[in-house]
Amino acid sequence: MKSTASEWFATWTRTVVIGALTLLPFGLALWVLWLVMQVAAFVGGIIAHPFMSGIARTAPGIGEAFDNPVISFTLQIAFALALLTTVGALAGNMLGRTFGAMAARVIGRIPIANTVFSSARKLIESFQSPAENAQKVVLIEFPSPEMKAIGFVTRRFTAADTGEDLAAVYVPTTPNPTSGYVEIVPAARLVWLDWSANEAIQFIVSAGVAAPDGIRYRPSGPPPPIIDPGT
Repeated sequence: MKSTASEWFATWTRTVVIGALTLLPFGLALWVLWLVMQVAAFVGGIIAHPFMSGIARTAPGIGEAFDNPVISFTLQIAFALALLTTVGALAGNMLGRTFGAMAARVIGRIPIANTVFSSARKLIESFQSPAENAQKVVLIEFPSPEMKAIGFVTRRFTAADTGEDLAAVYVPTTPNPTSGYVEIVPAARLVWLDWSANEAIQFIVSAGVAAPDGIRYRPSGPPPPIIDPGT
């Protein structure tokens, strides 16, 4: 009887683990979607709130519907999508570029906002640079010399005291690549991969499941030359 109970418990445990592993990708996808929706609702709410307040004052009957959390959340998402659509349509023409430059100058005069805005813009522009795309993804000795982690080179510079070629490497965490560490390491100690940024992100989010059949593990040859973004 005791053996039967133990076998049943072992079978049930394996079944639970299989169920958890089966649902894990769906859970991660829903979690990421939830984060995106929360950010979109926050941005949309900034625009939607004055609109909904105005309608509530002029048409109380309709305004009462805005108290429904589902309706309110839906309107916030709709306003966020409308904002992104408008910005995307304007970004490619002269008017949009002029407005964007003006907004950047205004934010540049706000000390704390300028630091965050300029850093975020440089990071995005760095990953969008097609000329350096093949030189962005590396293996870094992290957290110990005999362990490697996927990283993204965000900048190359020279050590002021030794003249050594250094690299600033962002090491994202799994399964959320938006958090991680920034390490400064000699460029010669990095393993430079021929992966694209998308391939590296897939590798990180999937915990290594989505990966090429082979990967270079040891440094080979000198690091690639520094490419001037202006060229």
